[in-house]
Amino acid sequence: MKKIFFLALSLILITSLAYAEKPHGPKAIEVNISVGTADGQMKFTPESLTFERGTYYKLVITNPSSDEHYFTSDAFATHIFTRKVEVMDKEGKTIVEIHGAINDLELKPGARVEWFFFPMTKGNDLKLFCHKKGHEAQGMVGSINIIGDL
Repeated sequence: MKKIFFLALSLILITSLAYAEKPHGPKAIEVNISVGTADGQMKFTPESLTFERGTYYKLVITNPSSDEHYFTSDAFATHIFTRKVEVMDKEGKTIVEIHGAINDLELKPGARVEWFFFPMTKGNDLKLFCHKKGHEAQGMVGSINIIGDL
């Protein structure tokens, strides 16, 4: 009788653990960058980003300026695995999720996106720029580095 009781109790515990809510993967390390500035400067802040291979990141890109800007880096896209990009509304609620390879994001004034990814291969001085007419020539360039061993 005791064996049946313990067996039933074990089944109840195992079943409740199996249906318990589980976290969805690792916690992403948040890195922030702005495209443009509130006072109209053509620059990325910060101008250089460094990521470590095999680490999970959430790159938060915001546009505090009154101009549209691009976050463009063709080389960066070939060195990472993008899990998703989330587009946020003004209240910070996700309104769009994008999956797959991404080379280029255009951010409207006041926009915010969150890019979740894993750096996969090393890369030094990967070009980051805004390809809006004249923005790159005015200094809106930066670099991305991917370091580390797996």
